[in-house]
Amino acid sequence: MSRKYRIDRVEVTGATPFLGYDRCGAPMYSRDPERVMSWLSDAWRYRFNQLRSRRSRYLMGAKNVLVPISDNPDMRSIKETREDRSWLGSCPDLILLSCQYLENTEWFAATKRRKTNVKHGRKPGPMPSFRRKRSGLRFTVLRNNGKGYRIVTYSRKHAEVIIGGTNPAGHRIPGDGARFQVHIHFRLSRPVLDSTSIHVNWTARTISFTSPIPEHDHTPTGRRTGIDVGVRHEAALSDGRLLDLPLAKLKQLDKRIDKLQRAQARCVREAGYSNAKPYLKHGPSKRYLELGRQARALQERKTRIITDWQHKTSRWLVDRHDLIVMETLQAANMTRKPKPKPDPDKPGQWLPNGRNAKRALNKGMQQASLSRLRGMIEYKSKAAGITFLTVNPAYTSQTCHHCGHVAKENRESQAVFHCHACGWRDNADVNAAKNILTNGLRILQAQAVAEARSGRDTSETRIQDTRPQAGQAEPMAVLQRRKTGRTGNTR
Repeated sequence: MSRKYRIDRVEVTGATPFLGYDRCGAPMYSRDPERVMSWLSDAWRYRFNQLRSRRSRYLMGAKNVLVPISDNPDMRSIKETREDRSWLGSCPDLILLSCQYLENTEWFAATKRRKTNVKHGRKPGPMPSFRRKRSGLRFTVLRNNGKGYRIVTYSRKHAEVIIGGTNPAGHRIPGDGARFQVHIHFRLSRPVLDSTSIHVNWTARTISFTSPIPEHDHTPTGRRTGIDVGVRHEAALSDGRLLDLPLAKLKQLDKRIDKLQRAQARCVREAGYSNAKPYLKHGPSKRYLELGRQARALQERKTRIITDWQHKTSRWLVDRHDLIVMETLQAANMTRKPKPKPDPDKPGQWLPNGRNAKRALNKGMQQASLSRLRGMIEYKSKAAGITFLTVNPAYTSQTCHHCGHVAKENRESQAVFHCHACGWRDNADVNAAKNILTNGLRILQAQAVAEARSGRDTSETRIQDTRPQAGQAEPMAVLQRRKTGRTGNTR
């Protein structure tokens, strides 16, 4: 987990850092915060790309043949790099050492993600490439028991991170000393946890502290829940609760973003272009770029609001329940564009295919980030030691939880479920959540029966619903579980 803070200012104390040589061969020294932070960012990116150039990929058209992604793999060590590139001589060691860990993590995470995408029938996606300068000024420092950096808290709202470095012999100003310190002052919006590394984004003026996920003891509650996710309601629980995103705040941000995008479109029209592509090719105006920056900032704020809500909601669900059952959704497949429908009577023309309506639905699904919410609940459930299951969502929105009748006509609208067989009425999302929970309980019962038949030691544990619905028949009264209180994931 990580916590991000806003950087207030940066100052350099002690010796003046050596930043290399200029074009004329004269040594450069500077205490200017902008130059020092840019120098640290460039050094980190240079070492990162060195390590990235050593990676290999499979050759197209050949079997099990690996070729380097770079034409000239850089195999130099940190010591050899410092000797060849004098401007890296004063860079702190733990900034350069962090590149090894981050490059490995990013590469293998991408490999795992590609395998998962192929397994689910999606495009594998690209592998990570080199870090470009246009991606922003940033660097990472490992803590290493306080050798990389230390944190000093001055007040309830003010703290700083101190990063130490040393000018190499032969590049020191006489009488100025050898050691220098970079003080990054930041605003304390919440307490700083024990961290293993920090990530400084100098372009955005932010600093993030990476901390291990704290252990969270779960107190058994005996509660269970099924969760149906959607666009209208982010999550509907089987006990009747409807959990929604802060839609009022998000709509306000959407209006501001639309206003900025319309202003950008006016810049394109006033310049005499019909679309933005040739306009950007010939060089956009400063106003166009500033409007784009403001729109991106608002979009990032929207993402932070949604992520914060999902973290709090997933933690609440895990703390409150011992069994969580969700539906397995392929969000990538659900947000695909509808295929065009050619008009058989008029060649070259097309029939309406509901593209505009699907566009609005896709936008809502992408904002809801349903897969991310499920991922948060899944890993927090695993850390807390509770049972998490995913089931096939087929026909859960058309099945009556009261009598089991399945019909498309049962769901009269997005919010209303009315069974045409028994007359049962309920919220459509809540009814689907109840069916999801029932399916999960059936899976657990089948697993328990299989274990009992195989001679494994099992015990009966009764899980009672905390809020039974009026007139609702209990789908299952007794649930077989292991003595450990956990079962395997069905996925």
